[in-house]
Amino acid sequence: MTHPALQAKAFVTHTDDHEWIEISEGFRVKRLLTAEGVRAAGTEAKSVTGNVEYFAGVAQLDPGASLPVRKYNLAICTHILKGQVWARLGRQRLELAAEASNYFPVGAPWAYEASGDEGVEFLYTFTTENEIGENLAWEDVPEEEYKAYYQPNCPSNLMTPGMEGEGFRWACAGDADPYIMVEAAQGQYRSLSFQAYYDAEKGAPEMWWGRTFLRSNCRYTPHYHEQSEFFFFLQGEGTMYAGDGIYKVRPGSMVYAPRNCMHGMVNDAIEPLMAIYCCNTEVTGNAYVRYELADVPLVIPTDRTNMLLSDF
Repeated sequence: MTHPALQAKAFVTHTDDHEWIEISEGFRVKRLLTAEGVRAAGTEAKSVTGNVEYFAGVAQLDPGASLPVRKYNLAICTHILKGQVWARLGRQRLELAAEASNYFPVGAPWAYEASGDEGVEFLYTFTTENEIGENLAWEDVPEEEYKAYYQPNCPSNLMTPGMEGEGFRWACAGDADPYIMVEAAQGQYRSLSFQAYYDAEKGAPEMWWGRTFLRSNCRYTPHYHEQSEFFFFLQGEGTMYAGDGIYKVRPGSMVYAPRNCMHGMVNDAIEPLMAIYCCNTEVTGNAYVRYELADVPLVIPTDRTNMLLSDF
């Protein structure tokens, strides 16, 4: 009998498969993960609301171009792929470079302005497991209003972890957080590790957002969990197991695994395999319970079609 997590169908795409859409002067996007695209591929979102949980893509701002200060009806995370940007939240601006990320909750007045002479390219994700779905809306914020808004770049319990806090982190550099090992039995040199840029502890209840790191010829054991998840690959080449398929991934690949859909990966290259990951926690919450579907050998087999699945 095939395990239900292996019967699910993932959604896989690549930035090269999409055309740039001009939104405004100096601003364009590639919409990678949308409800229309997911359903056209035959992938079924298994969220409580029936929505695909993410509205995600890649965006570019030309040098000097900007997104004005606005309030949006959906929470967003971004990750800078190349270039530099002035990120504004309320009255404060922070200049960020490649590998940095931002989080802006619903109703927060934020803006982006490309700095430097090459513009900026960034990954973006709105969380959509809610009654709004992909009906993104915004309103411009007058200067006197946004300059009266201030949020420190940390929750109020930063120095007292475990205590109830308020506020949120909204900007971080790529090296702001340590890597956390996932699979203790494999140790730090074989396990996938991750950085947690944004999560409920840091004031972002809608999602887990961060970066993964997998060494050469190492495997992230196939597993599933309640939260849906996507990976956007930044570096390296590998094999991704997702639902009923096995896929080759490289920089620019995006893989979406619906709720309780099996997923895992192997690094096929010499350099580390790195990706941005995002789990939607709007409905499922933050309890992370992973169910592994494979035995874990000391040496990963050269046959990437063999996941060494246990009997279920």
